[in-house]
Amino acid sequence: MRITGLGSGLDMDKIVKDSMKPYRIKVDQIQQKRDIVEMKQQLYRDVIKDSRDFNDKYFTTAKADSLLLARNWATTKFESSDSAAVSVTGLAGGKSENYKVTVDALATSSKATLNITDLNGVRDTINVVYNGKTVDIDINGLTSEKDIANKLNTELSSLGMKAAYSSFSNGIVIETMETGTKIGASANTFVMTVGAGTTVSNQVNGKDLEATIVGANGTIVYDATNILGKNKVVIDDVEFSFNDLTTTDVRITGKTDTKATVDKIVSFVNDYNVLMEKLNTMTSEKRNKNYMPLTEEQKKEMSESEVKLWNEKTKQGQLNRDSDVTRIVSKMKETMTSVMGASIDLKSIGIDFVKDYGTKNGTFTVDVDKLTKSLENNSEEVMKFFIATPPDGTPENEKSIKTGIFQKLKTVLYEETGSVSSRLIKKAGIDGSSINELTKNIEEYNKKMAYMEKDFARREQNLYSKYAKLEVTMNKYNAQQTSMVQQMGGN
Repeated sequence: MRITGLGSGLDMDKIVKDSMKPYRIKVDQIQQKRDIVEMKQQLYRDVIKDSRDFNDKYFTTAKADSLLLARNWATTKFESSDSAAVSVTGLAGGKSENYKVTVDALATSSKATLNITDLNGVRDTINVVYNGKTVDIDINGLTSEKDIANKLNTELSSLGMKAAYSSFSNGIVIETMETGTKIGASANTFVMTVGAGTTVSNQVNGKDLEATIVGANGTIVYDATNILGKNKVVIDDVEFSFNDLTTTDVRITGKTDTKATVDKIVSFVNDYNVLMEKLNTMTSEKRNKNYMPLTEEQKKEMSESEVKLWNEKTKQGQLNRDSDVTRIVSKMKETMTSVMGASIDLKSIGIDFVKDYGTKNGTFTVDVDKLTKSLENNSEEVMKFFIATPPDGTPENEKSIKTGIFQKLKTVLYEETGSVSSRLIKKAGIDGSSINELTKNIEEYNKKMAYMEKDFARREQNLYSKYAKLEVTMNKYNAQQTSMVQQMGGN
Protein backbone atom coordinates (compact mmCIF):
# COMPACT_ATOMS: atom_id res chain seq x y z
CA MET A 1 0.00 0.00 0.00
CA ARG A 2 1.43 3.29 -1.04
CA ILE A 3 0.74 6.51 0.95
CA THR A 4 1.80 9.50 -1.07
CA GLY A 5 1.08 13.19 -1.37
CA LEU A 6 1.32 14.03 2.34
CA GLY A 7 4.04 16.53 1.70
CA SER A 8 2.97 17.89 -1.66
CA GLY A 9 -0.76 17.68 -1.12
CA LEU A 10 -1.04 15.92 -4.49
CA ASP A 11 -2.90 12.61 -5.14
CA MET A 12 0.13 10.71 -6.33
CA ASP A 13 -1.78 7.43 -6.95
CA LYS A 14 -4.14 9.21 -9.32
CA ILE A 15 -1.30 11.02 -11.03
CA VAL A 16 0.61 7.75 -11.59
CA LYS A 17 -2.46 5.86 -12.82
CA ASP A 18 -3.39 8.70 -15.18
CA SER A 19 0.16 8.76 -16.47
CA MET A 20 0.07 5.00 -17.09
CA LYS A 21 -3.32 4.99 -18.83
CA PRO A 22 -1.92 5.20 -22.38
CA TYR A 23 0.32 2.21 -21.71
CA ARG A 24 -2.51 0.27 -19.99
CA ILE A 25 -4.62 0.84 -23.11
CA LYS A 26 -1.86 -0.76 -25.21
CA VAL A 27 -1.78 -3.79 -22.89
CA ASP A 28 -5.59 -4.07 -22.98
CA GLN A 29 -5.58 -3.87 -26.77
CA ILE A 30 -3.21 -6.85 -26.98
CA GLN A 31 -5.46 -8.73 -24.56
CA GLN A 32 -8.50 -7.94 -26.69
CA LYS A 33 -6.74 -9.18 -29.83
CA ARG A 34 -5.86 -12.40 -28.02
CA ASP A 35 -9.43 -12.82 -26.77
CA ILE A 36 -10.79 -12.39 -30.30
CA VAL A 37 -8.45 -15.13 -31.55
CA GLU A 38 -9.66 -17.38 -28.70
CA MET A 39 -13.28 -16.67 -29.63
CA LYS A 40 -12.64 -17.49 -33.28
CA GLN A 41 -10.86 -20.68 -32.33
CA GLN A 42 -13.79 -21.81 -30.19
CA LEU A 43 -16.24 -20.98 -32.97
CA TYR A 44 -14.16 -23.04 -35.42
CA ARG A 45 -14.04 -25.88 -32.92
CA ASP A 46 -17.81 -25.73 -32.58
CA VAL A 47 -18.05 -26.18 -36.35
CA ILE A 48 -15.69 -29.16 -36.20
CA LYS A 49 -17.54 -30.78 -33.30
CA ASP A 50 -21.01 -30.25 -34.74
CA SER A 51 -19.93 -31.62 -38.12
CA ARG A 52 -18.25 -34.64 -36.56
CA ASP A 53 -21.24 -35.37 -34.34
CA PHE A 54 -23.54 -35.19 -37.38
CA ASN A 55 -21.25 -37.47 -39.39
CA ASP A 56 -20.95 -39.98 -36.53
CA LYS A 57 -24.70 -40.08 -36.00
CA TYR A 58 -25.63 -40.92 -39.57
CA PHE A 59 -22.58 -42.18 -41.43
CA THR A 60 -20.55 -44.31 -39.00
CA THR A 61 -21.08 -47.86 -40.27
CA ALA A 62 -20.05 -49.31 -36.91
CA LYS A 63 -23.42 -48.07 -35.60
CA ALA A 64 -26.36 -50.38 -36.21
CA ASP A 65 -28.63 -47.54 -37.37
CA SER A 66 -26.17 -45.94 -39.81
CA LEU A 67 -27.83 -44.61 -42.96
CA LEU A 68 -24.94 -46.03 -45.00
CA LEU A 69 -25.94 -49.63 -44.14
CA ALA A 70 -28.16 -51.22 -46.77
CA ARG A 71 -30.18 -53.12 -44.20
CA ASN A 72 -31.51 -49.86 -42.79
CA TRP A 73 -33.24 -49.15 -46.10
CA ALA A 74 -35.37 -52.26 -45.92
CA THR A 75 -39.08 -51.49 -46.18
CA THR A 76 -40.41 -55.02 -45.73
CA LYS A 77 -40.70 -56.74 -42.37
CA PHE A 78 -41.17 -60.48 -41.87
CA GLU A 79 -42.59 -62.54 -39.04
CA SER A 80 -41.68 -66.21 -38.54
CA SER A 81 -43.87 -68.85 -36.91
CA ASP A 82 -40.64 -70.36 -35.51
CA SER A 83 -37.89 -67.72 -35.42
CA ALA A 84 -35.66 -70.08 -33.42
CA ALA A 85 -35.44 -72.27 -36.53
CA VAL A 86 -35.84 -69.71 -39.36
CA SER A 87 -35.61 -65.92 -39.21
CA VAL A 88 -36.12 -63.64 -42.19
CA THR A 89 -34.95 -60.09 -42.89
CA GLY A 90 -36.14 -57.90 -45.74
CA LEU A 91 -33.36 -56.04 -47.55
CA ALA A 92 -33.74 -52.89 -49.64
CA GLY A 93 -35.86 -53.89 -52.64
CA GLY A 94 -37.36 -56.91 -50.90
CA LYS A 95 -41.07 -57.44 -51.59
CA SER A 96 -43.79 -58.27 -49.10
CA GLU A 97 -44.35 -61.99 -49.73
CA ASN A 98 -45.35 -65.07 -47.72
CA TYR A 99 -43.27 -68.26 -47.63
CA LYS A 100 -43.19 -71.78 -46.19
CA VAL A 101 -39.81 -73.12 -45.11
CA THR A 102 -38.48 -76.53 -44.04
CA VAL A 103 -34.91 -77.25 -42.86
CA ASP A 104 -33.60 -80.84 -43.07
CA ALA A 105 -29.90 -80.15 -42.44
CA LEU A 106 -27.78 -77.16 -41.49
CA ALA A 107 -24.48 -76.31 -43.12
CA THR A 108 -21.63 -77.35 -40.84
CA SER A 109 -17.90 -76.80 -40.70
CA SER A 110 -15.18 -79.40 -41.03
CA LYS A 111 -13.99 -80.29 -37.54
CA ALA A 112 -12.01 -82.72 -35.42
CA THR A 113 -11.47 -83.24 -31.70
CA LEU A 114 -7.93 -83.62 -30.41
CA ASN A 115 -7.25 -84.92 -26.91
CA ILE A 116 -4.18 -85.77 -24.88
CA THR A 117 -4.23 -89.42 -25.95
CA ASP A 118 -4.07 -88.30 -29.61
CA LEU A 119 -0.83 -86.54 -28.83
CA ASN A 120 0.75 -89.78 -27.51
CA GLY A 121 3.19 -87.86 -25.40
CA VAL A 122 4.24 -85.69 -28.35
CA ARG A 123 5.07 -82.11 -27.35
CA ASP A 124 6.68 -80.97 -30.56
CA THR A 125 4.78 -79.93 -33.71
CA ILE A 126 1.26 -80.12 -35.12
CA ASN A 127 1.06 -79.71 -38.90
CA VAL A 128 -2.21 -78.51 -40.51
CA VAL A 129 -2.94 -78.26 -44.24
CA TYR A 130 -6.11 -76.44 -45.33
CA ASN A 131 -7.27 -74.76 -48.52
CA GLY A 132 -3.82 -74.96 -50.11
CA LYS A 133 -2.02 -73.48 -47.10
CA THR A 134 0.17 -75.14 -44.46
CA VAL A 135 1.10 -74.17 -40.92
CA ASP A 136 3.42 -75.89 -38.41
CA ILE A 137 2.54 -75.20 -34.78
CA ASP A 138 5.20 -75.73 -32.12
CA ILE A 139 3.60 -76.93 -28.87
CA ASN A 140 6.86 -77.84 -27.15
CA GLY A 141 6.64 -77.13 -23.41
CA LEU A 142 2.83 -76.91 -23.35
CA THR A 143 1.28 -79.51 -21.06
CA SER A 144 -2.38 -78.57 -20.64
CA GLU A 145 -5.06 -78.89 -23.29
CA LYS A 146 -6.17 -75.30 -22.66
CA ASP A 147 -2.68 -73.93 -23.32
CA ILE A 148 -2.37 -76.04 -26.46
CA ALA A 149 -5.85 -74.89 -27.59
CA ASN A 150 -4.91 -71.21 -27.16
CA LYS A 151 -1.71 -71.70 -29.18
CA LEU A 152 -3.56 -73.56 -31.92
CA ASN A 153 -6.30 -70.93 -32.11
CA THR A 154 -3.73 -68.16 -32.57
CA GLU A 155 -1.75 -70.00 -35.25
CA LEU A 156 -4.73 -71.43 -37.16
CA SER A 157 -6.46 -68.05 -37.66
CA SER A 158 -4.20 -67.38 -40.64
CA LEU A 159 -5.72 -70.45 -42.34
CA GLY A 160 -9.31 -69.50 -41.63
CA MET A 161 -9.61 -72.01 -38.80
CA LYS A 162 -10.12 -71.87 -35.05
CA ALA A 163 -9.55 -74.03 -31.97
CA ALA A 164 -11.04 -74.10 -28.48
CA TYR A 165 -10.90 -76.41 -25.48
CA SER A 166 -14.25 -78.13 -24.82
CA SER A 167 -14.95 -80.09 -21.66
CA PHE A 168 -18.15 -81.35 -23.32
CA SER A 169 -16.16 -82.84 -26.21
CA ASN A 170 -13.38 -83.91 -23.81
CA GLY A 171 -10.65 -82.28 -25.85
CA ILE A 172 -9.66 -79.52 -28.24
CA VAL A 173 -12.19 -78.86 -31.01
CA ILE A 174 -10.49 -77.73 -34.20
CA GLU A 175 -12.70 -76.53 -37.05
CA THR A 176 -12.91 -74.44 -40.19
CA MET A 177 -14.62 -71.09 -40.07
CA GLU A 178 -16.28 -71.82 -43.41
CA THR A 179 -19.27 -74.15 -43.50
CA GLY A 180 -20.34 -76.48 -46.29
CA THR A 181 -18.58 -79.06 -48.43
CA LYS A 182 -16.77 -76.61 -50.69
CA ILE A 183 -14.59 -73.51 -50.56
CA GLY A 184 -14.77 -72.37 -54.13
CA ALA A 185 -13.51 -75.32 -56.16
CA SER A 186 -11.77 -76.96 -53.19
CA ALA A 187 -13.21 -79.37 -50.62
CA ASN A 188 -13.85 -77.88 -47.19
CA THR A 189 -11.59 -80.30 -45.34
CA PHE A 190 -8.20 -80.20 -43.65
CA VAL A 191 -5.40 -82.61 -42.83
CA MET A 192 -3.80 -82.52 -39.38
CA THR A 193 -0.63 -84.41 -38.50
CA VAL A 194 0.60 -84.73 -34.93
CA GLY A 195 4.30 -85.22 -34.22
CA ALA A 196 6.05 -87.74 -36.44
CA GLY A 197 3.15 -88.71 -38.65
CA THR A 198 0.08 -89.50 -36.55
CA THR A 199 -2.92 -88.20 -38.47
CA VAL A 200 -6.10 -87.45 -36.56
CA SER A 201 -8.80 -89.89 -37.71
CA ASN A 202 -11.96 -88.60 -35.99
CA GLN A 203 -12.44 -85.72 -38.41
CA VAL A 204 -15.92 -84.87 -39.77
CA ASN A 205 -16.05 -82.94 -43.03
CA GLY A 206 -18.36 -79.99 -43.62
CA LYS A 207 -21.93 -80.46 -44.80
CA ASP A 208 -24.21 -78.30 -46.92
CA LEU A 209 -27.53 -76.74 -46.02
CA GLU A 210 -30.63 -78.73 -46.97
CA ALA A 211 -33.70 -76.51 -46.94
CA THR A 212 -36.78 -75.78 -49.01
CA ILE A 213 -38.43 -72.40 -49.46
CA VAL A 214 -41.87 -72.28 -51.11
CA GLY A 215 -43.41 -69.03 -52.28
CA ALA A 216 -47.02 -67.95 -51.75
CA ASN A 217 -48.03 -69.26 -55.18
CA GLY A 218 -46.61 -72.72 -54.39
CA THR A 219 -43.44 -72.23 -56.44
CA ILE A 220 -40.28 -73.69 -54.90
CA VAL A 221 -37.77 -70.83 -54.83
CA TYR A 222 -35.04 -72.80 -53.06
CA ASP A 223 -34.55 -76.50 -52.34
CA ALA A 224 -31.93 -79.10 -51.46
CA THR A 225 -30.68 -79.23 -55.04
CA ASN A 226 -29.28 -75.70 -54.54
CA ILE A 227 -25.95 -76.65 -52.97
CA LEU A 228 -25.11 -73.97 -50.43
CA GLY A 229 -22.39 -73.95 -47.80
CA LYS A 230 -23.95 -71.22 -45.69
CA ASN A 231 -26.85 -71.12 -43.27
CA LYS A 232 -28.07 -67.94 -44.93
CA VAL A 233 -29.56 -67.43 -48.37
CA VAL A 234 -30.85 -64.29 -50.11
CA ILE A 235 -33.83 -64.73 -52.44
CA ASP A 236 -35.19 -61.64 -54.22
CA ASP A 237 -33.63 -59.28 -51.64
CA VAL A 238 -35.03 -61.30 -48.73
CA GLU A 239 -32.48 -62.88 -46.39
CA PHE A 240 -33.33 -66.26 -44.79
CA SER A 241 -31.29 -67.34 -41.75
CA PHE A 242 -31.43 -71.05 -40.83
CA ASN A 243 -30.76 -71.74 -37.17
CA ASP A 244 -32.23 -75.20 -36.48
CA LEU A 245 -33.93 -78.19 -38.09
CA THR A 246 -37.70 -78.16 -38.52
CA THR A 247 -40.36 -80.85 -38.11
CA THR A 248 -43.18 -78.84 -39.66
CA ASP A 249 -43.44 -75.97 -42.12
CA VAL A 250 -42.26 -72.62 -40.77
CA ARG A 251 -44.59 -69.92 -42.05
CA ILE A 252 -43.07 -66.57 -43.01
CA THR A 253 -45.40 -63.57 -43.31
CA GLY A 254 -44.24 -60.35 -44.96
CA LYS A 255 -45.65 -56.86 -44.73
CA THR A 256 -44.59 -53.45 -46.02
CA ASP A 257 -43.33 -51.10 -43.31
CA THR A 258 -41.46 -47.95 -44.33
CA LYS A 259 -41.87 -46.04 -41.05
CA ALA A 260 -38.42 -46.79 -39.63
CA THR A 261 -36.67 -45.73 -42.84
CA VAL A 262 -38.81 -42.61 -43.26
CA ASP A 263 -38.13 -41.62 -39.64
CA LYS A 264 -34.37 -41.98 -40.17
CA ILE A 265 -34.43 -39.78 -43.28
CA VAL A 266 -36.61 -37.13 -41.63
CA SER A 267 -34.26 -37.09 -38.64
CA PHE A 268 -31.30 -36.69 -40.99
CA VAL A 269 -32.91 -33.75 -42.80
CA ASN A 270 -33.83 -32.03 -39.53
CA ASP A 271 -30.29 -32.33 -38.14
CA TYR A 272 -28.78 -31.31 -41.47
CA ASN A 273 -30.96 -28.17 -41.43
CA VAL A 274 -29.84 -27.30 -37.90
CA LEU A 275 -26.18 -27.62 -38.89
CA MET A 276 -26.65 -25.64 -42.11
CA GLU A 277 -28.53 -22.82 -40.36
CA LYS A 278 -25.79 -22.55 -37.75
CA LEU A 279 -23.08 -22.32 -40.41
CA ASN A 280 -25.12 -19.82 -42.42
CA THR A 281 -25.60 -17.66 -39.33
CA MET A 282 -21.88 -17.71 -38.53
CA THR A 283 -20.90 -16.50 -41.98
CA SER A 284 -23.72 -13.98 -42.54
CA GLU A 285 -24.24 -12.14 -39.23
CA LYS A 286 -22.53 -8.74 -39.04
CA ARG A 287 -19.97 -7.85 -36.45
CA ASN A 288 -20.78 -4.95 -34.11
CA LYS A 289 -17.44 -3.28 -33.42
CA ASN A 290 -18.93 -1.52 -30.41
CA TYR A 291 -18.60 -4.85 -28.62
CA MET A 292 -14.96 -5.59 -27.97
CA PRO A 293 -13.67 -8.17 -25.45
CA LEU A 294 -13.95 -6.81 -21.92
CA THR A 295 -10.88 -5.84 -19.95
CA GLU A 296 -10.48 -7.11 -16.40
CA GLU A 297 -11.33 -3.66 -15.05
CA GLN A 298 -14.52 -3.53 -17.12
CA LYS A 299 -15.59 -6.97 -15.91
CA LYS A 300 -15.29 -5.79 -12.28
CA GLU A 301 -17.91 -3.14 -12.98
CA MET A 302 -20.45 -5.57 -14.48
CA SER A 303 -22.59 -8.41 -13.17
CA GLU A 304 -21.97 -12.01 -14.28
CA SER A 305 -25.05 -11.99 -16.52
CA GLU A 306 -23.98 -8.69 -18.08
CA VAL A 307 -20.53 -10.09 -18.85
CA LYS A 308 -22.06 -13.21 -20.41
CA LEU A 309 -24.41 -11.17 -22.61
CA TRP A 310 -21.59 -8.85 -23.65
CA ASN A 311 -19.38 -11.83 -24.62
CA GLU A 312 -22.18 -13.28 -26.76
CA LYS A 313 -22.49 -9.96 -28.56
CA THR A 314 -18.72 -9.88 -29.07
CA LYS A 315 -18.74 -13.37 -30.66
CA GLN A 316 -21.38 -12.43 -33.20
CA GLY A 317 -19.94 -11.78 -36.63
CA GLN A 318 -16.42 -12.94 -35.82
CA LEU A 319 -16.66 -15.46 -38.71
CA ASN A 320 -18.55 -13.16 -41.07
CA ARG A 321 -17.71 -14.26 -44.63
CA ASP A 322 -15.05 -16.57 -43.23
CA SER A 323 -13.44 -18.43 -46.14
CA ASP A 324 -13.14 -21.81 -44.38
CA VAL A 325 -16.70 -22.02 -43.07
CA THR A 326 -18.06 -20.61 -46.34
CA ARG A 327 -16.18 -23.32 -48.23
CA ILE A 328 -17.72 -26.06 -46.06
CA VAL A 329 -21.21 -24.63 -46.58
CA SER A 330 -20.70 -24.46 -50.35
CA LYS A 331 -19.44 -28.05 -50.54
CA MET A 332 -22.36 -29.34 -48.49
CA LYS A 333 -24.87 -27.53 -50.70
CA GLU A 334 -23.16 -28.74 -53.86
CA THR A 335 -23.17 -32.33 -52.58
CA MET A 336 -26.85 -32.31 -51.67
CA THR A 337 -27.78 -31.05 -55.14
CA SER A 338 -25.54 -33.46 -57.03
CA VAL A 339 -26.88 -36.32 -59.11
CA MET A 340 -25.59 -39.84 -59.67
CA GLY A 341 -27.13 -40.80 -62.97
CA ALA A 342 -30.18 -42.23 -61.22
CA SER A 343 -33.76 -41.91 -62.41
CA ILE A 344 -34.68 -39.99 -59.26
CA ASP A 345 -33.62 -36.85 -57.43
CA LEU A 346 -34.38 -35.34 -54.04
CA LYS A 347 -37.47 -33.47 -55.17
CA SER A 348 -39.00 -36.54 -56.83
CA ILE A 349 -38.94 -38.44 -53.51
CA GLY A 350 -40.33 -35.58 -51.42
CA ILE A 351 -37.22 -33.70 -50.27
CA ASP A 352 -37.19 -30.12 -51.54
CA PHE A 353 -35.14 -26.96 -51.00
CA VAL A 354 -36.45 -24.23 -48.72
CA LYS A 355 -36.89 -21.11 -50.83
CA ASP A 356 -34.84 -18.81 -48.62
CA TYR A 357 -31.65 -16.83 -49.16
CA GLY A 358 -31.02 -16.11 -45.48
CA THR A 359 -29.92 -18.46 -42.74
CA LYS A 360 -32.18 -21.22 -44.11
CA ASN A 361 -30.46 -21.18 -47.47
CA GLY A 362 -29.52 -24.76 -48.38
CA THR A 363 -32.01 -26.38 -45.99
CA PHE A 364 -34.81 -28.78 -46.92
CA THR A 365 -38.42 -29.71 -46.25
CA VAL A 366 -39.73 -33.28 -46.34
CA ASP A 367 -43.04 -34.41 -47.79
CA VAL A 368 -43.48 -37.53 -45.67
CA ASP A 369 -46.31 -38.96 -47.79
CA LYS A 370 -44.31 -38.60 -51.00
CA LEU A 371 -41.20 -40.07 -49.39
CA THR A 372 -43.19 -43.00 -48.03
CA LYS A 373 -44.66 -43.82 -51.43
CA SER A 374 -41.21 -43.60 -53.06
CA LEU A 375 -39.84 -46.12 -50.59
CA GLU A 376 -42.84 -48.41 -50.96
CA ASN A 377 -42.59 -48.40 -54.75
CA ASN A 378 -38.85 -48.25 -55.32
CA SER A 379 -36.84 -48.60 -52.13
CA GLU A 380 -33.78 -50.07 -53.86
CA GLU A 381 -33.42 -47.12 -56.26
CA VAL A 382 -33.91 -44.66 -53.41
CA MET A 383 -31.24 -46.45 -51.40
CA LYS A 384 -28.80 -46.40 -54.34
CA PHE A 385 -29.44 -42.70 -54.85
CA PHE A 386 -28.26 -42.05 -51.29
CA ILE A 387 -25.59 -44.67 -50.53
CA ALA A 388 -24.33 -46.26 -53.77
CA THR A 389 -20.56 -46.68 -54.18
CA PRO A 390 -18.89 -47.02 -57.58
CA PRO A 391 -17.70 -50.53 -58.50
CA ASP A 392 -13.96 -51.29 -58.47
CA GLY A 393 -12.29 -50.20 -61.66
CA THR A 394 -14.69 -47.32 -62.30
CA PRO A 395 -12.86 -44.51 -64.20
CA GLU A 396 -12.28 -41.37 -62.15
CA ASN A 397 -14.45 -39.25 -64.42
CA GLU A 398 -17.41 -41.59 -63.82
CA LYS A 399 -17.14 -42.08 -60.06
CA SER A 400 -19.17 -39.02 -59.11
CA ILE A 401 -22.30 -40.04 -61.03
CA LYS A 402 -22.08 -43.52 -59.50
CA THR A 403 -21.69 -42.33 -55.91
CA GLY A 404 -24.68 -41.71 -53.63
CA ILE A 405 -25.08 -38.24 -52.11
CA PHE A 406 -24.70 -39.53 -48.54
CA GLN A 407 -21.38 -41.10 -49.50
CA LYS A 408 -20.31 -37.79 -51.02
CA LEU A 409 -21.45 -35.82 -47.98
CA LYS A 410 -19.53 -38.15 -45.67
CA THR A 411 -16.40 -37.53 -47.72
CA VAL A 412 -16.88 -33.75 -47.53
CA LEU A 413 -17.35 -33.80 -43.75
CA TYR A 414 -14.30 -36.02 -43.28
CA GLU A 415 -12.05 -33.96 -45.53
CA GLU A 416 -13.16 -30.66 -43.93
CA THR A 417 -13.57 -31.55 -40.24
CA GLY A 418 -12.51 -35.17 -39.70
CA SER A 419 -9.04 -35.52 -41.18
CA VAL A 420 -6.07 -34.17 -39.20
CA SER A 421 -4.81 -32.73 -42.49
CA SER A 422 -7.95 -30.64 -43.03
CA ARG A 423 -7.49 -26.87 -43.31
CA LEU A 424 -9.82 -26.11 -40.41
CA ILE A 425 -8.20 -28.55 -37.98
CA LYS A 426 -4.73 -27.30 -38.86
CA LYS A 427 -6.00 -23.80 -38.20
CA ALA A 428 -8.02 -24.26 -34.97
CA GLY A 429 -7.46 -27.81 -33.74
CA ILE A 430 -9.94 -29.64 -31.54
CA ASP A 431 -10.55 -29.21 -27.81
CA GLY A 432 -7.41 -30.18 -25.92
CA SER A 433 -5.05 -29.92 -28.90
CA SER A 434 -2.20 -27.43 -28.91
CA ILE A 435 -0.56 -27.93 -32.31
CA ASN A 436 -2.47 -25.54 -34.56
CA GLU A 437 -2.13 -22.04 -35.97
CA LEU A 438 -4.50 -20.22 -33.62
CA THR A 439 -3.10 -21.76 -30.45
CA LYS A 440 0.33 -20.62 -31.61
CA ASN A 441 -1.03 -17.10 -32.13
CA ILE A 442 -2.61 -17.11 -28.67
CA GLU A 443 0.67 -18.20 -27.10
CA GLU A 444 2.49 -15.37 -28.89
CA TYR A 445 -0.04 -12.85 -27.58
CA ASN A 446 0.35 -14.27 -24.05
CA LYS A 447 4.14 -13.87 -24.25
CA LYS A 448 3.76 -10.30 -25.47
CA MET A 449 1.26 -9.53 -22.71
CA ALA A 450 3.55 -11.01 -20.06
CA TYR A 451 6.39 -8.81 -21.29
CA MET A 452 4.17 -5.74 -21.41
CA GLU A 453 2.78 -6.37 -17.90
CA LYS A 454 6.31 -6.68 -16.60
CA ASP A 455 7.30 -3.49 -18.40
CA PHE A 456 4.14 -1.79 -17.12
CA ALA A 457 5.04 -2.66 -13.52
CA ARG A 458 8.60 -1.35 -14.05
CA ARG A 459 7.38 1.92 -15.54
CA GLU A 460 4.79 2.34 -12.78
CA GLN A 461 7.39 1.72 -10.08
CA ASN A 462 9.73 4.25 -11.66
CA LEU A 463 6.99 6.88 -11.48
CA TYR A 464 6.27 6.10 -7.84
CA SER A 465 9.99 6.32 -7.07
CA LYS A 466 10.18 9.63 -8.89
CA TYR A 467 7.24 11.06 -6.95
CA ALA A 468 8.56 9.60 -3.72
CA LYS A 469 11.73 11.67 -4.17
CA LEU A 470 9.55 14.70 -4.80
CA GLU A 471 7.72 13.94 -1.53
CA VAL A 472 11.02 13.81 0.34
CA THR A 473 12.05 17.16 -1.13
CA MET A 474 8.66 18.73 -0.34
CA ASN A 475 8.78 17.41 3.20
CA LYS A 476 12.19 19.09 3.68
CA TYR A 477 10.86 22.40 2.32
CA ASN A 478 7.78 22.13 4.54
CA ALA A 479 9.94 21.45 7.58
CA GLN A 480 12.16 24.44 6.82
CA GLN A 481 9.10 26.64 6.30
CA THR A 482 7.59 25.54 9.60
CA SER A 483 10.85 26.25 11.35
CA MET A 484 11.08 29.71 9.84
CA VAL A 485 7.50 30.53 10.84
CA GLN A 486 8.14 29.41 14.36
CA GLN A 487 11.28 31.50 14.55
CA MET A 488 9.51 34.58 13.22
CA GLY A 489 6.66 34.12 15.61
CA GLY A 490 9.02 33.91 18.51
CA ASN A 491 10.46 37.41 17.90
